[in-house]
Amino acid sequence: MKQLLEHFSWKPSDTLLSLGCASAWWEVNLLLHQPCQKIILIDPNTQLLTLEAVQESIDYFEKKQSLSFSTQVQISHSPLSQTPITPHSIDGIFVFNAWHELAPLEEILPALKRIVKLGGWILLEEELSVGHRRIHEGCAKELYFQDEIDLQMASIDFSLSQKLVKEKQTFYLKYMNP
Repeated sequence: MKQLLEHFSWKPSDTLLSLGCASAWWEVNLLLHQPCQKIILIDPNTQLLTLEAVQESIDYFEKKQSLSFSTQVQISHSPLSQTPITPHSIDGIFVFNAWHELAPLEEILPALKRIVKLGGWILLEEELSVGHRRIHEGCAKELYFQDEIDLQMASIDFSLSQKLVKEKQTFYLKYMNP
């Protein structure tokens, strides 16, 4: 997380969104240290993403960090393409270790283009296939090569602006909407 906060920033007035966030563990911890005005949490799993689960994450990190969580939280279990979000209203999007699970991309990519502001960003924390096609240990889905993700993002006119190594084959990839 420290690496994320050192290299990627947002403003307190920003509206952010997270796709495939489960109980928002990563998002809560980040936003406790660097708040935004509002975060929209989207995950189809109604058992993982609940107000109670998010509140448990908030309570845990507030106690652990001795900080107060101030970001407004909105939850949606609908697909991104069906979530009512005003066009060009999102400053940034997080996808933590979930890009390989998102489907169908032919619906998700245009929805991302529609909701992200000009100058906005999409930040992926993603384990990648490097050298050969790999399978994600947790969900058994195929992992993308970076050039595949670059092409997906290019299809909606987003381009890679930053890349950091998190671990051996896990990277932070930030794509910008020019």
